[in-house]
Amino acid sequence: MSPIEVNLTQISRLISFNPDHKTLKEDILNQTFNWENIVKTGSKHLIIPTIYSRLKSKGLLSFLAQDLQGYLKYIYDLNEERNKSLLEEIKLINSWFNSNNIEHVFLKGAAMIASNYYEAIGERMLGDIDVLVPKEQSEKAFQLLIDKGYTFAKEPTINPKYFGDKHLLRLASKDYIGAVEVHFKLLDKDQKDLKPEDVLKNKQLVEHTNIPIPSAKHLLIHNVLNFQINDHGSYYNFIGLKNCFDSIVLLPQLDSKDKTQLLENKHIVNNFNVGSLYFTEIPKPKKSLRVRYNTTIYRLKNKYNNFNNWHYKTLAYLELAKLLLHRTWFFIINKHYRKDILNDQERIKDFIKSKL
Repeated sequence: MSPIEVNLTQISRLISFNPDHKTLKEDILNQTFNWENIVKTGSKHLIIPTIYSRLKSKGLLSFLAQDLQGYLKYIYDLNEERNKSLLEEIKLINSWFNSNNIEHVFLKGAAMIASNYYEAIGERMLGDIDVLVPKEQSEKAFQLLIDKGYTFAKEPTINPKYFGDKHLLRLASKDYIGAVEVHFKLLDKDQKDLKPEDVLKNKQLVEHTNIPIPSAKHLLIHNVLNFQINDHGSYYNFIGLKNCFDSIVLLPQLDSKDKTQLLENKHIVNNFNVGSLYFTEIPKPKKSLRVRYNTTIYRLKNKYNNFNNWHYKTLAYLELAKLLLHRTWFFIINKHYRKDILNDQERIKDFIKSKL
């Protein structure tokens, strides 16, 4: 097992729900764990609060060094306070949309912290507040947020004028901590397993707060496909520990039929294939040529750093080349786009440099 896989295995044991507390305690006391690597990887994957919360739940925090306990608690406490503020903002947006008859459902992290799936509100880190509305109501929802004091989170680029996106421009407010994205689509590439109209139709209301969130099945599918498609998990064949943790939280909420149906989607198969290497709670897909290939590539990347760099750069350059080819053709045939590009040369150059 490569050092990377050892590190990921150690983290998976800390945050999983498997009842191996006794063995885990012995390994902590025997200083088996490389805490420096765990903290670095946990920070990269945004799961430091998760590690703290799971260790606390397992009664193992007291066996860590005092400075490590203090650091984990400090990060957790910050995240807990932030999530409490975000939850109040979610409740407020929910009330605004309800008052204006805007059908909606909160997505991803916003839905997860609003739900009752976690043991503690600070257990998961959250970025933006994502909310799905029917496309015909998206402009109304967007304007309502503008009327409530939200404005563009950053200077808009020219792309939304010419290329469709899954959400309207990201909004932020000086009065609230979370930026908001109004979605009318869920994925960069449509999937029959996750249609916006189905997610809205099958939404559930959280007890006591009446915040609308997707069903557990749709939450899980979106969690996986957002990572695999929008965040390029399938393309680059890599793992996301926060993504895996959300999966093991949600999987017990599904019946066996739903779990079986999940593995009919190739992106979910790719995701579970890698995740199941570390989490026994994630179902292992049936062996196939594609599964074996992806497993081999994944392990080669972990074992050989040069191969990992070559693999990533090759795919990144191919992705950039595909984008530039498409945009070059559009530049040729659309005079308005051509004019806007010529006026936006510096940003375009910076974007290309960032990819090279």
